[in-house]
Amino acid sequence: MSHDFQPDLDLIASIPAVPSILDVVCQMTGMGCGVVARVTADRWVACSTRDEAGFGLVPGSELKIDTTFCREIRLRKEPVIIEHAAEDAAYCDHPSPVMYGFQSYASFPIVLPDGTVYGTLCVIDPNPRTLKTPQIINSFKLFAELIAYHLDSALKVAAMQRLLDDQRDWQRSQRVLQRELSHRMKNTLAMVQAVVTQSLRNADSLDDAARRATERIQALGRAQDMLTETNWETAQVADVVSAAIAPHHDGGHRFTVAGPPVALTAQQAMGLALAIHELATNATKYGALSNEHGHVFIAWEDGADRFRFTWRESGGPPVVAPERQGFGSRLTARVVPTYFSGTANLAYPVEGIEYSLEGSV
Repeated sequence: MSHDFQPDLDLIASIPAVPSILDVVCQMTGMGCGVVARVTADRWVACSTRDEAGFGLVPGSELKIDTTFCREIRLRKEPVIIEHAAEDAAYCDHPSPVMYGFQSYASFPIVLPDGTVYGTLCVIDPNPRTLKTPQIINSFKLFAELIAYHLDSALKVAAMQRLLDDQRDWQRSQRVLQRELSHRMKNTLAMVQAVVTQSLRNADSLDDAARRATERIQALGRAQDMLTETNWETAQVADVVSAAIAPHHDGGHRFTVAGPPVALTAQQAMGLALAIHELATNATKYGALSNEHGHVFIAWEDGADRFRFTWRESGGPPVVAPERQGFGSRLTARVVPTYFSGTANLAYPVEGIEYSLEGSV
């Protein structure tokens, strides 16, 4: 028998990133249960779940709204975070932790672009957990925003579908749009999932993983903002570079940037943005941007059907080549070149790191 919230269950199930997001937030926090719930004024329905703590939640499970914190979250559009319910002055007498058997809880609103609260992204666990760190809070906000972004896209596609059903002449355009949207979503989600997975795998701690994942997702977000302005068709290299180095640019003369107008595909733009983010982060920690005198030269050229991008540092501390390659090095040297059907080289001369990328655009 179909659930009366079946459209919402199907909508959430259509977003491939949701299970990965639940896996990541549970791994990041050590929590046993993660849920994306649809929340209305009088209903709470689980749409996607990851339950390894035995709470018994599956897609379609429903809780009485007045026994949850989500009615308050929906009205106030603010998260509720409880690290240890028994010792929390605000929630130690609340019936929900005892009723459902949890001590730690975090729930963030999923707010659509029009300001409507669709539901919540939440995690629960029977044991106390550390949750109120900036890295975890920022990561939850980003994941809730990512779910809202794809919900909004899916809802818009659904609305367009209803219009096109009455207009046969537009059917072909509708199919092309759906395929293109699916392709773009898969590419973006594949990048996000790879970034999060590798950040967790290569980090020294959960806080370090959350920080790295947050910074990398923000770099992707800046690239997405540029692509949105051009309907996800192309992005200029100059715009990609400018957005990627913006968090590290003090308005002075630390960067020299030169190159002709060159348009990149959406995937190339996001890949190059990630590569520049990794190079700039490394330069801030260890290289030319770690002191007052260092300088970064960025240039690109496009001739004879061959695109070449260069990053060269100078004036920083003497470079010492790393003993092993981290995710950032593998990303810049191996992953990003595939988007250009080309090759890349990351060198460590003592004067400063040099990175070059060659391929086609």
